[in-house]
Amino acid sequence: MKLSFKTIFAATTLLVVASFSLFSASSTYIIPFESSIYDDIEALYLVSGYGTPSNKRPWSSAEALLILSRIDESSLSNAMREYYQVVKREVERPLRYQFDDMVELGFFFDLNAEMYTHSNGSDFPNESDWDFGFPERSPMLRLRFDMAFSDFLYIYSDLQYQRNRFRFGDDIGKFNITKEEGISTGAGPGSYMVKSSIYNRSFLTNWMPTTFDLDFQIPKRALISTGGKHWNLSLARDKIRWGNGHSGNFVISDHDDYQEYLRFVAFSDKFSYDWTNMFFETNINTAESASADKEFKIFMAHRLEFRPIDRITLALSENVMYQNDVFSLRHFNPANVYHNLNNSSMFNAIAHIELDVMIVPGVNFYGQYVLDQAIAPNESASQANAYGYLVGIEHALSIHKGILFSSLEFATTSPAMYRRSAVDFITFRRYHGNDTSFVTHFDYLGYEYGGDAQVLQLDIAYRLPKDRNIALQLFYMRHGDIDLFTKNSVVNATAKLESAPSGPVVAETFKASIAGEYSIEDVVAFVDTRIWAHLAYVGKREYTKATQDYSALQSDVQFTLGVSLTL
Repeated sequence: MKLSFKTIFAATTLLVVASFSLFSASSTYIIPFESSIYDDIEALYLVSGYGTPSNKRPWSSAEALLILSRIDESSLSNAMREYYQVVKREVERPLRYQFDDMVELGFFFDLNAEMYTHSNGSDFPNESDWDFGFPERSPMLRLRFDMAFSDFLYIYSDLQYQRNRFRFGDDIGKFNITKEEGISTGAGPGSYMVKSSIYNRSFLTNWMPTTFDLDFQIPKRALISTGGKHWNLSLARDKIRWGNGHSGNFVISDHDDYQEYLRFVAFSDKFSYDWTNMFFETNINTAESASADKEFKIFMAHRLEFRPIDRITLALSENVMYQNDVFSLRHFNPANVYHNLNNSSMFNAIAHIELDVMIVPGVNFYGQYVLDQAIAPNESASQANAYGYLVGIEHALSIHKGILFSSLEFATTSPAMYRRSAVDFITFRRYHGNDTSFVTHFDYLGYEYGGDAQVLQLDIAYRLPKDRNIALQLFYMRHGDIDLFTKNSVVNATAKLESAPSGPVVAETFKASIAGEYSIEDVVAFVDTRIWAHLAYVGKREYTKATQDYSALQSDVQFTLGVSLTL
């Protein structure tokens, strides 16, 4: 019997939420990714010698309070005790309006003015060429609404007026997709960006005189959450991430504007369990009348995180991409060994391990290893090995009332990473605009730069609590021939012969940026203000292995300035 996946899922979710809500005992507010709470707690843990708090995000307020409770406040210096108290007040802050003992409401109106300028629009014509790109940019207007029913249910949604990734007048290309070969260019039902008609301009703002630029993908964040002191269940359109990587993370990363998922998290002082199911589009047709999905694609993931002692965090995950036109609940079991779902026409497994070790207070070593494909003993070598790893060191130092934070990280991914015939880890989202058909934005589920890459990144930042910081970042990447549009057969053949970066020519990218922000509460009654700036130099060139020569040097200086008023 062929069942409607949406019907099954809606019924299952409602039953679980209704059942669990009866036993809830704590606030279920989900801390948004844009909150300074995450970076503030991470810096406070590091400088105080408590290792890393938890490398999965987002947190509920209950989990954040548990994480803060691990810190012995009496052992902190006066400056760090003050830092701790500011962060704790932010975590415990109630919603804006309380109507009775049961209901709290929050309503905010954000007015953002942001300007962007760069020096080389001809060589850097698209949003993806910016260091401060679409996911980081602020909407012109945004309404935020949330509601809490006592301590067992939380609901959030927003509406915003924002520039789109694509618009009327862009140069749009066509492509076909087959499961066997991946993405291949040519005439077909799908479309993608070739050259933008606005992001190449030397000056641009987020204020839009016409609706040709309007992003119809709203809300950007919408969720319902229920939970208790040691668990949370949420159905969300929101950002999500697993890992402590600063250049990105291999299994689930937060570099896009949002993901859509059902997530259950259980947590204690020494242990946490995360069961996440992410949902993706599968139909790339540009016409609205033919845009309905005819199959489903779910990333089913479960993660165990341990803190045997304060200075060590270990996490393991075992996950699978599930794609088919018939949904079976027998596969939807979080206690399954997903790797044993070994029908390659429906499933693609991926696993990873993370380790953080603080050797002395203020110094943390961390690493990740991800395994997408490996040839087992007595198994044919029909698919190339696919893997990635990153290693890094973090340092934090208390200076006056703030924390100086720095990190150095190296990451590499093999050419076949995320790629497989039939089911892979390439995802997409179609953006619809005013007077445009659907245009597709492709992405990798995990590491932003995909396979066939080597990355080195240095970060230095001085942080004060609540969105007051200044940061320097240096980024260097070498990338081989394999990209989103390379056929699977080519990826597999190349990956068997070469390591990253593959191919005769290596693309190199260097970025240097300095950024800062400063927030002020209650400038006037009920009005908060935030100011930020981002200055970046982006350089690109190509290295030919045979001749050991460099060519195609391109560079761009990019500057963003913004101010926000929140009422």
